[in-house]
Amino acid sequence: MKLTVVFLLLHLAHYISCEKAYVVSNEQLEAFEGDSESLVSFETLRTIGEERALNGSFVFKGEMNNDDFKVSVELYSSPQMDGDYKRIVFDVPPTNICDCFKKFYVQFVQPSVQQGDVTNFPLVDEDSCPIPQGDFFIKTLIFNTEDWPDQVPRGLVKAIITFWKAGENVGGLIVVVRIEDRQS
Repeated sequence: MKLTVVFLLLHLAHYISCEKAYVVSNEQLEAFEGDSESLVSFETLRTIGEERALNGSFVFKGEMNNDDFKVSVELYSSPQMDGDYKRIVFDVPPTNICDCFKKFYVQFVQPSVQQGDVTNFPLVDEDSCPIPQGDFFIKTLIFNTEDWPDQVPRGLVKAIITFWKAGENVGGLIVVVRIEDRQS
């Protein structure tokens, strides 16, 4: 019994002290406008510095509620980092915006920001709906990947994030990140 407890404690200590097996760096950001109107704008968002941090601002031109707004994410991978992208199966189909923010923003972005320090975008929780209107800044954002999945594709990964209102594209952002094995 004591040996089992010791083994479990050692396993837990190993798990806590381990870093992710990969490193993520921002490669490219490209904003795009909506088909007939643009209700989101990421035009000034850029990567800066040697650490390729995200910096700039984004605008939500009106409140976005679950009844009228959706977000979709298409994912592509270029394992050889040559720009030859193939679609991967981990897409997010058009999903009600508040639900999408509560699930994906909270897991992949929110751990990297501290409200007021890195962004003025409000923290997202179970009561976060609608998504507020406003001009929001991002200052020197480097992704905290601690809660990201262990298995992610290596190479370049491109995410096309599209915002929808009543089935119409109202703007979005293309994000390309480089995912490489961590050097020991």
